[in-house]
Amino acid sequence: MADRGNASRTRIRKTYEICAQCRNRKVGCDGNPRGCDNCKRLRFACSLLAPPLEDGDNLEVLERRRVSRACVPCRDRKLKCSGRRPTCSRCLGRGVACHYPTSTRPSRSPQAEPSNASDFTSPDQDSGAAEIAAPRAHAGAQPSAAVLMPQQVLSWDLGVHKQMAKQHIDAFFDLIHPIPCYGFLHRATFLHAWAKDELSPCLLWAMCGLTSRFINPGGAEHRSRARRWIDDAESQLLQQLAQPRSSDIEAWLLITLDHYLSRRVSKMLVSMALTSRLAYILRLNHEDTRQTFLVQERRRRLMWSIYAVDSLYSSGKTEFTACTAETLHIRLPCDEKSFSMDIPVTTEHLYPALQPDTAKTGLLGYCLRVLDIRNRVQRLTLTITNHRKPIEECLVAVASVENELQQFSASLPARYHLDSTAFSLRAFSPSRTPFLMLHAWWHQTHCDLFRFTIPGFREGLPTDEILQMSPEYTASCREKCLSHAVSVSRVLEIPKMVGGSELISDPSMAMCAFHSARIISRLGQYPMGDMPQMELVTRLTACSEALEEQSAILPTSAVLKKGINDLINDAQRQRDGPYACPSIWEEEECESSKMPRPPLSQQGDLEVREIFSKHSVTDDVQNLHLQPAEQTEPSAGSASPTQARPGVSLTSASNNAASPEHVPMSDPSHMAAPMASDAADLSRYFGEAEAYGDGFLSLGFNAQYDPGQPDVFMDSFWPVYDAGWTLADVEDP
Repeated sequence: MADRGNASRTRIRKTYEICAQCRNRKVGCDGNPRGCDNCKRLRFACSLLAPPLEDGDNLEVLERRRVSRACVPCRDRKLKCSGRRPTCSRCLGRGVACHYPTSTRPSRSPQAEPSNASDFTSPDQDSGAAEIAAPRAHAGAQPSAAVLMPQQVLSWDLGVHKQMAKQHIDAFFDLIHPIPCYGFLHRATFLHAWAKDELSPCLLWAMCGLTSRFINPGGAEHRSRARRWIDDAESQLLQQLAQPRSSDIEAWLLITLDHYLSRRVSKMLVSMALTSRLAYILRLNHEDTRQTFLVQERRRRLMWSIYAVDSLYSSGKTEFTACTAETLHIRLPCDEKSFSMDIPVTTEHLYPALQPDTAKTGLLGYCLRVLDIRNRVQRLTLTITNHRKPIEECLVAVASVENELQQFSASLPARYHLDSTAFSLRAFSPSRTPFLMLHAWWHQTHCDLFRFTIPGFREGLPTDEILQMSPEYTASCREKCLSHAVSVSRVLEIPKMVGGSELISDPSMAMCAFHSARIISRLGQYPMGDMPQMELVTRLTACSEALEEQSAILPTSAVLKKGINDLINDAQRQRDGPYACPSIWEEEECESSKMPRPPLSQQGDLEVREIFSKHSVTDDVQNLHLQPAEQTEPSAGSASPTQARPGVSLTSASNNAASPEHVPMSDPSHMAAPMASDAADLSRYFGEAEAYGDGFLSLGFNAQYDPGQPDVFMDSFWPVYDAGWTLADVEDP
């Protein structure tokens, strides 16, 4: 009993006090006067061991054991981050680029650790970046002259201030987002994520790299910085292919457009195929009813954008097609108001019912339907020119597609009919681009459908085969083709007629203008037609002037504009008298008759090899005697804009085909052409970008390709005739 009493007297009596360390950490304290167990375990200096503090004394500040903020890679993968700067231990071990989001909260103490200040460019170091003026193409908010604080510098090593990044974002939603293939981002959601530093850095890199050309047209320094953003985004995306996210696919789609605009064609083709596969992995081609309406609509728009861009780049070629309409089990995008305001609506599928409900289908949905028809038209014309089916069967299909285009015109709501008043209401809003391109594509699709009957065109049948067809049929096809080509020029003339508008940023507009000008020049003058010379020059001039602003930003548009100017010079030549000059088409027709043609496929032969495209806009531009030097612009007096009458109904296009004054209004033509572009760097996917130098304007046949000439403006790389696939790298001159 005595021993038990001594033991009870030696037992440590716990106090009712809580040590300061446990109180600050908001955890339970055992109150042990010799030091609580929590402090012993964490090796803290327990306040219960220390004598009472006098007034004015301060406790030692506890070491912060929890990471204040995880790095972006660890946060995206939901992994524990050590928080070490500049590279956490996990990213260091995995070999991943480590970066931290910028904190929007003020520092807890003057000694708080700065956030990646070494990755940013201070205002003093990049004075030129802070003084970039908005260009003619995008008159957005001007950078402020006020000095920006370090915390206002954009995160993720973009190298610019947040204010300048906002300028790039605004340029995207004003110029790129309205293009029918790129309207998949929700502006409010995007800006909220950006303001809270929750945005995918790859998406922001890609967006800023893409829109830099519109904010800073020209200038090697800005191009170099934009290229660095694109390269950083691409490298990061390639490292995380195993865990794709929708934001990664969005970034890939923007990178693909930048590759096209920068003429990195092989990268464009590879990234487009990769984007399509990632979308299928995430099952974006199926509806997900578990999601909210806004999430479902974003998924739909992203998948439809991939389909549209892929169809434009593939130009009807099976070997370049990575996304087909048959695999898309989703509805069409809704109208812009419902999308932006998150108003749930139900839209139709790609192929409408007998009595379609057009109330909720937006402008983007109609553009997609026209693009789908255009894609099938290109496949049909390839079938005709490559003799894969009997010509009689193909002509029946031509009539069916023409009827489908007329049904589309009849189903178009009145709010989307084209006239000068309807466009003037949209001239200074982002909807101007899809509204104009819808009608340009509709007309250009007719041109694509009937162009196989034009003698001398590389995308057409040989002259001897055309002569075997009914003269009435071929004459009718050429008449319709010319009528719709003239309508394209009138559509592109509308922005100028209504007093001007902001930039029409869709790069496919250049292809519509160029190919319509070719048809007008070929069918509008002797020996194929007798259009008055003044009217001929006026229509060609309208196509050229439509590219005035685009040509200052996009190199391909500049080349096509020069090609149209060559056609104008040819139309203004003296036709009679002792100084009469032959037309450029007479020379091309002579050359075309000497070109070898593939043999017609034998009936019943099931092993007919697919013959590659027989036409190349590269050769067309070369035959126009295009030189790198500036061409002399035609005199203003030679073109009379008063002859344009853009107010005619879409439905009457075919009925009034012979009338030069007729202006139908909707078509999705060769956007595929522009997007398909130029130099063949097929074996150097990670190679350097090709410069915007004047060397790009010196185009034509290159002996290194032999029969496999790359088509700069229309067909990606389409070897001619029966040649093998032997595309060697061609160095710039």
